[in-house]
Order: sequence, then structure tokens, then C-alpha cells
Amino acid sequence: MDLKKQILVALGIEDNEIKLEFQAKLTDGTIIVSEADELAAGVSVMVLAEDGTTMPLPVGQYETEDGIGFSVEEEGIVAEIYEEEVEEEVEVEEETEAEKEEMEEATEEVEETEEVEFDKEGLITEIGSVIKELLEEVKTDIARLDAELNEMKGLNEELETEKAELSKELEKLSKEPATAPIKTSKFNEVKKETLSKDEYRKMTKKEKYWYNIKNK
Repeated sequence: MDLKKQILVALGIEDNEIKLEFQAKLTDGTIIVSEADELAAGVSVMVLAEDGTTMPLPVGQYETEDGIGFSVEEEGIVAEIYEEEVEEEVEVEEETEAEKEEMEEATEEVEETEEVEFDKEGLITEIGSVIKELLEEVKTDIARLDAELNEMKGLNEELETEKAELSKELEKLSKEPATAPIKTSKFNEVKKETLSKDEYRKMTKKEKYWYNIKNK
């Protein structure tokens, strides 16, 4: 016996007395019936009790075992129909969109990571170049200082050699006898010249100077 006949038997009526075109069971086990051929906005809907009596379906949201959801905003009247499959599709679309956003974020993170890694490699290369340049400069400075030290070393050796030669010369001179005194004679004496006052006055300053030197 189908559900429709069961309802009719429970109500104690025959099929030709009343037409209950729609009957279904809610997920909580409640049996609902309607004279409409299907649930739709605006149709009446009733609850079939165990004793066969009916009553308007209270305000609320309901779902049949077949997955049809509907809401009642006015007692006994269907306000809106919504199917679970539609909700599932919306949820799937939302999940798909969320997964897509997650994938995009993950891709952006990977790109940012790759960019950071690339910049890091470039930075390391640049630092290496700077260090190499500094090492070259240090090597150049060391070579220049080494050349200057060698030059100073050569000058020091020359000075030591000259010092040794001067020491030898001084030692040699110290062993030689002193020079004999120079003897003077009357022939070496300068003959004095005597001039008259008039002659002296006629002399130039230079002549007067040398005249005075000779006649001291």
C-alpha cells in the first residue's frame, strides 16, 4: 500500500472523497500532505497526525526525506522552496572559489619566495664582487708597502756602507802626523805703501779700503 492510500485509510476516507495530490515525510518523521500536486510557494500544507487528523504546518523551515527544503512564514502556507541540491551546488561553488583563492595565494607566495631567493642570490654576488675588489686593493697596498720597505732597506745598507767608509777614513787620518807649521820670512812680508794726504783723498773708497789693509 502506498503512502497516499495509507493516509486515506488513516483519515477514514475514500480516494474519491478528497484529493490529496501531495504527501511526503519530513526528515524528523512528520508526515505532511497537500491538495496541490507539489510543494510550491503559496500552496497549503498540513501535518497528518497519527489519529488521522490534520493541522496546518507551523511556521519554520523544513526538509523532506527527498531533499526538498521549504519555509513556512504563515501557518499552513508554503513561503519559499529551496532544494538541498541547490545549496550543495552553492557550497561546492563556494568551496571551489575558496580553493581557487587559496591556490592563487599559494602561487603568489611561491612567486614572492622565488623573487626573494633571486634577490638574495644577486645580493650575495654583489657582496662577493665588493670583497674581491677590496682584496685586490689590499694586495696592491701590500705590494706598494713591500716595495717601499725594500727601498728603505737599500738606503739603509748604503748609509751603513758610507758610515763604514767614513770610519775607515777617520781611522786612517788619525794615524797620520800633524802638518808642519808654515815658516814665514821677511821676504813674505808685504811692503807698506805711503801716500800723501792729497793722494789719499783722490783714491776711491775701494782703493782706500785696500790701502788701509796693507798699511796696518
